[in-house]
Amino acid sequence: MFYKRAKQGRALAVIAVLAVGLACATSRPRIVFDRTSGYGRVLVIDEGPRRVMRFGSPDGSDQSAIEPANPRAVPVEYVRYALIGLAHHGRPGRVLMIGLGGGTFTTLVHRALPETVIDAVEIDGTVVAAARAYFGLREDDRYRVHVADAVDWIARGDEKYDFVLLDAYAGEEIPAALATPAFFRAVARRLAPDGVIAVNIAEMEADGQAAARAFAAVFTPFDCRRTPVDGNILLFAAAGSHPEDPARMQRWLTDWDARRVTDFSLAALAAQRAPAPECDALGVSGRRPR
Repeated sequence: MFYKRAKQGRALAVIAVLAVGLACATSRPRIVFDRTSGYGRVLVIDEGPRRVMRFGSPDGSDQSAIEPANPRAVPVEYVRYALIGLAHHGRPGRVLMIGLGGGTFTTLVHRALPETVIDAVEIDGTVVAAARAYFGLREDDRYRVHVADAVDWIARGDEKYDFVLLDAYAGEEIPAALATPAFFRAVARRLAPDGVIAVNIAEMEADGQAAARAFAAVFTPFDCRRTPVDGNILLFAAAGSHPEDPARMQRWLTDWDARRVTDFSLAALAAQRAPAPECDALGVSGRRPR
């Protein structure tokens, strides 16, 4: 019996080693899309349960991320915070996003609010192809992706939007043409009278600070969030005054959570207000009001 148990133990040890090896092999990053366009290299990489889009190299910053086995997951922190902008408006019938990435934000909004009309503008057709093939992007009459330069696209249209999210990046920087007062003024003309606009700033270094100041010079910021882990700044603003209605906003957040489209509570997230010196420097407090 001792021999059999020892033999069984060795067999189990071999199986355990093989299982660990198999797990390591399956969790090793795997490039599933790698194509270079006129704007740069676009990669999609599977890393364990996550699928990420990166620009430039496999070691670049995550531009988008999903968990294919868990569609309710929102792995990228700033995307979760950007949803607060919808609650600030309360009736987002038309949404515009500048910069698509994997389309995770717009696809999530389309799934949660199917009656909302969504336009997304992305300059790189290769990014759009990757989003369609690997991130579940499915367009229809209410969800449209436009392959275009955002400066030109904004200038030639006249549709008005209730919520606009500016999230265009070339690598780790906002393209210079999309961070000027002139561009922000053009976007302001596309904002509905009670519209809300948000900009995601990944790095509050010199370029990020300049973009934030230009944004604040055109719009009236009323909320600013610093994501606690990644340190992104989400600046929410309006073209004029934005009367706060906490009760209405709370009802909207509660309704969103009831839809169960995300695996976290947006109401709980919106209630969290950590100190954010970057927000204070812009004149929009990031602290919880007393």
